[in-house]
Amino acid sequence: MGRTFEFDLQGRHLSIRPMPVDEGWELWVMEGNRRLWLGARVSVDEAVVAGRDGRDSVLIAVEQVKQRVLAAEIRFDD
Repeated sequence: MGRTFEFDLQGRHLSIRPMPVDEGWELWVMEGNRRLWLGARVSVDEAVVAGRDGRDSVLIAVEQVKQRVLAAEIRFDD
């Protein structure tokens, strides 16, 4: 399994998981194995350029998605 970034929101255990796609990754907000929302995409080119500067573009995007979820910009109604 790849990287998983876990957090809690109002009693729910969520995670953000980068899923490989052509030319990059999609960052999915998950509850268990259920995909709730596609939060962002990171291209391989973005990752390479960021890596040259010592930055992790996937981690940066994960933090941005997480902040949107925690700020209730995105809601997950059952």
